[in-house]
Amino acid sequence: MKIFIIIKENSERVHKKNFRLLGNIPLWKHLVYELKDHDIFIDTDSPRVLSDCVDMTWVHAYPREQRFIDYEEYNDLNLSPVLMMIDNFLDNYVEDENEIIVTTHVTSPFLEASTILAAAKILEKDDVHDSVHSVVEHQEFSWLGQNMSPINFDPSVVQRTQDLPVITMSNGAFSIFRKSMFKKLNNRIGKRPYYYTLNTPESIEIDTEEDLNLANIVRRGL
Repeated sequence: MKIFIIIKENSERVHKKNFRLLGNIPLWKHLVYELKDHDIFIDTDSPRVLSDCVDMTWVHAYPREQRFIDYEEYNDLNLSPVLMMIDNFLDNYVEDENEIIVTTHVTSPFLEASTILAAAKILEKDDVHDSVHSVVEHQEFSWLGQNMSPINFDPSVVQRTQDLPVITMSNGAFSIFRKSMFKKLNNRIGKRPYYYTLNTPESIEIDTEEDLNLANIVRRGL
């Protein structure tokens, strides 16, 4: 099993997010330390990440290629180069077509190694699914789009929250797949995915300042 992580120097919604302190260490190091018993590959445009990783024997960090930086900055559709970067990683660092690959994000600082291993075992032992993707479940009154169209309830009656259909939402904590599947579909999520539900605090993702404040509160309570 190989773990692939992309770490950016800059971020838009939270300034220098990956380097903001959670507890007394930068955000990006929490998950990297948690996964210290595994082979981690980091693609980064950050000189300081590259420098700090020199002392992390379980990490192979390499500089992001300029073509990926340019793609993210200049393409007209505001698309992410993440799939191309995964493909590049697979070409250069993964020989075995059946190797299990985990893509994860350092913005999920409470994610545990044991959870990733449990999710990976589903792929190892199960011929039914071709990938595993983390999700969160919500059971609240939900609407869609600017028109506020009801998704999981009938607005003409009063329903109990516990009786509402569960809304399952993608969580960016991890995707798990084999090299052969990605190469065939050019996607982290296959045609027969297993959706692995995460609970708090593992499901916490740092996307906003409020998320970071919440994470610090949660960390103090752990």
